[in-house]
Amino acid sequence: MHHVSSSLLAIASLVTFARSSLGLAIPDTAPTDTYTSTQPGTGYIEDPRGWKFSGGMLTVPRSRIAATSVGQLAFFAGGLLENGTYTDTVDIYNKQTNKWSVAHLSSGRSSIGAGSIAGRYAIFAGGLDDSFKPMSIVDVFDAETSKWSTIDLRTPRGSPQIINLGSTTAIVGGLSGDLQYLSNAVDYVDAGLDITNATLQLRYPQFGVAISDKAGGVGLFTAGYQNNDPGNRFNDFEASNQTTVFSITSNSSASFVSDQKFPYPRWGAGGAAANGVFAVGGGHVFGDTSTGSQTTVVDRVDIYSAATGQWSGRPLELSVPRDYPLVQAVGDYIVFVSGTDQSKDFDILDTRSGAFVDNLNHKPALYTLRSDAAATTIDNCMFIVAGGLVYQGRNATASVEMFNACK
Repeated sequence: MHHVSSSLLAIASLVTFARSSLGLAIPDTAPTDTYTSTQPGTGYIEDPRGWKFSGGMLTVPRSRIAATSVGQLAFFAGGLLENGTYTDTVDIYNKQTNKWSVAHLSSGRSSIGAGSIAGRYAIFAGGLDDSFKPMSIVDVFDAETSKWSTIDLRTPRGSPQIINLGSTTAIVGGLSGDLQYLSNAVDYVDAGLDITNATLQLRYPQFGVAISDKAGGVGLFTAGYQNNDPGNRFNDFEASNQTTVFSITSNSSASFVSDQKFPYPRWGAGGAAANGVFAVGGGHVFGDTSTGSQTTVVDRVDIYSAATGQWSGRPLELSVPRDYPLVQAVGDYIVFVSGTDQSKDFDILDTRSGAFVDNLNHKPALYTLRSDAAATTIDNCMFIVAGGLVYQGRNATASVEMFNACK
């Protein structure tokens, strides 16, 4: 077990799942005022070597950005500026028009949970203010009306995790700001923006990885770390094997059960799902602290099947170890990138075959290595990486890299 102070873990937790500007077009500064499409994607290019690259720039360099998409729009909200302050800026990319616009959150903050609800709303939940105080505010963008509004979490939290179950979205856990430190709160938000609350039934409070398969109405909250001594000023944090499975019941309400143990507990993993296949990859483990804390970044990928309700006994391997990787679903693929200083290449898992695609030609690959960046996918076929830290974490960047797999 590893005894770490709450203040140190608060800083460590702000690192998001996850480096020179490309000199590309600056986004428009006019606010977004149109919603272009709610239609599903038209398919994607099967061969990743044929995915088309383009670039852009955020309005301001920053890290710890909250990213999500709804319809044809991708959102990059809030984050940490190079001067150490938080921003309320929301950069919005419209895939249909290939243009950028800018909006603003109700307040500047970082460590925001970002997601979507029912294919209509983009949400930016909770976060930490400049004094590291957890917030309850949820900024909501309605893609049908292009209007912003706010609702409130029942429990203020920094870094809440978002699980999109289709008609309902679960806002799970996060940093509580008290001696419990990690929150077990769950806020369900439905398509009418009504909120109900629940409490995770876990032995220990957990800060985990949230993964959504909205098409299947299933989600996971797993891995990460847990607090073995909640309420103590100096909490006892340890990699967690707890797994909670969220699902939509026959009467369209959401429920969860905590019964599946994560097979290889570790910190800093990332995950995504496609076709009912949930992949959790990368992260790090600690060695024997009696001889000095030794951190080992791992290349392991664990697979959970929604069909069987079980973790696979045969893990896969990334091409390189990755800590806090960016992970997104693109069509039938699950893409792992960043999280390492060793490679710009993508690791691309084909959920149909259960194997990684060969990437011997280094395509696709990042142009700029970065950490603490944001990623989202539009229309299930355009993968976007934005912002983050470059040059071994010394500078924030505004560069955006877009990999278009859309036909």
